[in-house]
Amino acid sequence: MDDKKKSSKVFGRVLIFLFIMFLCLYAISSTGYLQRLNQNKALFTEEQIKKFEEDVESGNYVDINDYIVPEIVDYSNGSSRLGEKISNAIDYTSHKSLELFNSFFAFLFK
Repeated sequence: MDDKKKSSKVFGRVLIFLFIMFLCLYAISSTGYLQRLNQNKALFTEEQIKKFEEDVESGNYVDINDYIVPEIVDYSNGSSRLGEKISNAIDYTSHKSLELFNSFFAFLFK
């Protein structure tokens, strides 16, 4: 009986979480947040095109890198860097252990 209560509590919490996520996504779409972001990007692009055209008309040196804004966002934090270090350590360890097994079996079958 306790298992049924625990599973129903977990199921209820998952449903509540999914409903809250739905409400958030619905609010984002109804307020036009994503459309506004895309509109701002388009506006910025139009400004860069006008700047490019002005530079061409005035005979200035034109380089494409002056007009393209890099959209590189670094989302790393302490925990993601720690996860990457652990992943690299696991990769290194597994690679070395496979090399060791290969050399061992190569020695056996010579």
